[in-house]
Amino acid sequence: MAITSVSAATFLADAVILIRDKLRTNITGVSSRVYTSYPKNPVVYPIITVVDRGINQIQRLGMGSEATAINITLEIRIWGRNVKERDELFDSVYNYLRENQLDDTTGLVASNLNGFSLVSAVNVDEPGEAGIKSKVLEIKFLFICS
Repeated sequence: MAITSVSAATFLADAVILIRDKLRTNITGVSSRVYTSYPKNPVVYPIITVVDRGINQIQRLGMGSEATAINITLEIRIWGRNVKERDELFDSVYNYLRENQLDDTTGLVASNLNGFSLVSAVNVDEPGEAGIKSKVLEIKFLFICS
């Protein structure tokens, strides 16, 4: 079942699956190799993983309300065979997320993920020429849980 909108009952899982599916559909070069966990078995690179890195409730939305504003932090890790492949995929992922926030039907805001922010992007490379090169992106969204 495809997730098209993040709901209050399952917001964390919905956010991870929604971002995974959007990257799987819109990022060329990885085919369907976008996962919600780190690889445990041998894989064909490049791949992308999307996992949650936690949430925090930043405020309640009124004295008599049960609604809250929540920051959802996700890790998107791009795994490539070399630095060029890794960095080109990073550019594609970042630009996709940055440029597809406000579309009325397919944008992230329409899916209830607001305030996209890139918190950090850090290189984590295995040693040696043949080592897998990866970049870890930490991104954040504001979700209104009502």
